[in-house]
Amino acid sequence: MSTSSPSMPSMATSLENNEQIDDERDGDDFAAVRPFVLETRLAAKIRRLTVSRRRADYIEVLTTHAAELTQIPLSITCDVDTAQAFRDASREEIMLNGVCFVGDHRTEAFVAAVKRIVSRQVDEPDKYLAVTDRIMRGCSRTLSGSDSYFALFELFGCPEILIKPRETKLVPLDVTLGLDYADHRFKCRIKSTNFFGLYRNDDIDKLLLTPQESIEPFVPVDTLVVEIMDLTTDKTTRHLSIRTPPSPPTKLDLEIDELF
Repeated sequence: MSTSSPSMPSMATSLENNEQIDDERDGDDFAAVRPFVLETRLAAKIRRLTVSRRRADYIEVLTTHAAELTQIPLSITCDVDTAQAFRDASREEIMLNGVCFVGDHRTEAFVAAVKRIVSRQVDEPDKYLAVTDRIMRGCSRTLSGSDSYFALFELFGCPEILIKPRETKLVPLDVTLGLDYADHRFKCRIKSTNFFGLYRNDDIDKLLLTPQESIEPFVPVDTLVVEIMDLTTDKTTRHLSIRTPPSPPTKLDLEIDELF
């Protein structure tokens, strides 16, 4: 089945968008030399719509452009080494096939469970080790966190705004590993949720003059990275979704739930 390719922007348009974002992110030397995470036209459009730096504009963009900020393709390259992956795992709460691993030895228990599942589907010793290692590296929050941060930087980074993780308890890493009964292929799905906030530098400066230890973000933003590895065909996809946190239910919402 053939599909038509979307029309490509002209080279002049692409260069103009690249130059605009490059100019706007020169304040972060590391970000300035890192490959782009997002499609440059999308990033340029979002930046134009939030140039006022008003909270209402940020919220409106995240709401009205939710479809464009969902399922954004990411690079499948995994630059995280095994040692870093294990360091990350030691700080995580991890859920594997609905079972949450907790306690001092949760990392060892998680790795042992992954190895047991992989051993049922992969016979060759070399491939068995490679598959297990790839799953562990895919679970690294260093990987999902950096992609999330740089995507937000491309959208919202500016001298007036600091982007950093919120002081919120993280959602456990959600790993599903096993045979997909729909197509009988061995697959792994990794869902990593990260909580960020946009903080105004002026608010942070004021915080230093008060006894407060923390402040609420100017704009809270959640990211979700989903990686799906088809371990039978050795194909991988990774996608990023950017969204505003769900609002807590109002008193009216709760009363309606009680009635119905």
